[in-house]
Amino acid sequence: MSTDNAGAGESGTMPRQPQPPAGGFTAEDIGRYDHVTRLPSRVQCLERLAADLDAIARGDVPRTLVLVTLAEAQHFNRILRALGHGFSEDFIRAGAERIIECLDAEVTVYNVSVLSFAFVVRDGGTQPPERIARAIAGHFTNAVMVQDIPIQSTVGIGLVPLDAGFTAPAEALRAALTAAQDSRSSHHPFAYYNPGSDAAQRRAFRLLTDLPEALEGDDQFTLHFQPRITFADHLSHSVEALIRWQHPTLGWISPAEFIPLVEATALIRPLTALVLETAIRQLGQWQDTGRELGISVNVSPRNLTEPEFLGRLHGWLERYGVDPRRLELEFTEGAVSPDNTRTMDTLQRVRAMGMTVAIDDFGSGYSNMAYLTRIPADVVKIDKSLVLDLETGEQAHFLVRKINNLAHGLGFSVVAEGIETAKAYDFLDGIGCDQGQGFHMARPMPSEQLDSWLGQ
Repeated sequence: MSTDNAGAGESGTMPRQPQPPAGGFTAEDIGRYDHVTRLPSRVQCLERLAADLDAIARGDVPRTLVLVTLAEAQHFNRILRALGHGFSEDFIRAGAERIIECLDAEVTVYNVSVLSFAFVVRDGGTQPPERIARAIAGHFTNAVMVQDIPIQSTVGIGLVPLDAGFTAPAEALRAALTAAQDSRSSHHPFAYYNPGSDAAQRRAFRLLTDLPEALEGDDQFTLHFQPRITFADHLSHSVEALIRWQHPTLGWISPAEFIPLVEATALIRPLTALVLETAIRQLGQWQDTGRELGISVNVSPRNLTEPEFLGRLHGWLERYGVDPRRLELEFTEGAVSPDNTRTMDTLQRVRAMGMTVAIDDFGSGYSNMAYLTRIPADVVKIDKSLVLDLETGEQAHFLVRKINNLAHGLGFSVVAEGIETAKAYDFLDGIGCDQGQGFHMARPMPSEQLDSWLGQ
C-alpha cells in the first residue's frame, strides 16, 4: 500500500482494475462499467454485495463496505462550470487513482456514482477498514493535480459492516453513502453508519417531500399565538403568530424541526405566505369582534425578493379589512443584509404602508449596533438565549441592559423573548424594557384558547 502523495493523480494511468475489453464497450458491457473511469459500475457493485451478504449469512468472514465521495456536489459543480466537462472527468479519474493507490491489488473498486467509489474489504485482513480510510483521507491532504492545476478536495468516507443485519445490497450501499455524508459534515476522516443519524435524515427528507401537499390542504397547518406583555400596564396588546404542523401520520411536528429544513429551500416562500394570510385573516376576525390586538409574523428574507410580495400583502390587508398598523413583520438578525438595496427598499415600503418591522433574535449572533442603524426597522427583539441567561449571572444582566439602552437610544422599541421566571420578568421591567413574551406569562395557544386567556 502506498500513501505517498507525490505525483498522485498526475500520471493519468489507472492502477490495475477490472476493465472492459480493450476494443471498447460491447452491448453487454454498457451499464456494467463507468464510461469515464472504465471501472466496474454500481450494477457490478450490487452483484458483489449480494454475494458478500449471502456469504456472511452462511458464516463466512465478516466484511466491511467502504464508500468514498471525492468532493461535495457544489464544489464539483464549480469545477465543472469553471473548467468544463473534460477537466472534470480528468479530476474524477485522478481521484479514483488516488483511492486505488491505497489498496491492495486484489481489491476491486466500483464507480457507483459520478463522485462516489466503493469497495469491500474482509475484516481482520492485512488492510483493516479504518486504516484504509485514514490512508485515503491522508492521501487527499494535498491537492489533486489535474492538467497542472491543483484542485483541493476533502473526501467523505463511510464504513458499513456488512454483518449488521443488511439483507438488500442497495440498502447497504445507501447506508454507506449516508455514513460518508456524516464523515464530511463532522470533519472526521471517516464515519461508521449510524442508524440514528440515518433515520433523522430520512425523516427530514420525508417532511420536505410531504410539505407541498400539506400546503395545498387546509387541515394540517394552524397558527398558535403567544401573547406579548407590555411592561407599562402588564397587559397584552399584541401576539406573535407561530405555525404548527399536524402531520396525518407523524403527528405534531415541532417548528424547531421543520422550519430550519424549509428555510433552506424555496418552500419557505409559500409557507410564509400561508402564515401571513392566515394571520391577517385572524386580525380581521378580531377587529370584527372589537378585539384590538396586533400580530407579529416571522417572514423569510426570500419573501422580500419576490416581485409580488408587497402586492399580495396589500391585497390580503384589503380583503380582510385589516389596519396595517396592527401587523408587524419579523426578520431574523443577520438574515437581512443592509447592502441589498432591493431588500432595503421593500422594508421601507412595508413601513410606508403602515406596518412595523422587527429585528428578531438580536444578540444571538455577531450583533452590533451599526447594523441596527442601517436597517429600516422599528423593534428590536432580544434573543431568548440572553434572557434565559439572566438567571445565571451578572454578565447577562449587563448585556441585556446594554442592548435595551442602546436600542432605545437609537429609537427602537425593545421586546424580550424567552421570559420563563418572575426574576427575569422583574429585571426586564426594572430596566425599562417595553414588552416581553415567554412561558412565564403564557405559552403559544390556539385562537379560541387565546380569547379565553385574554378574558381572564
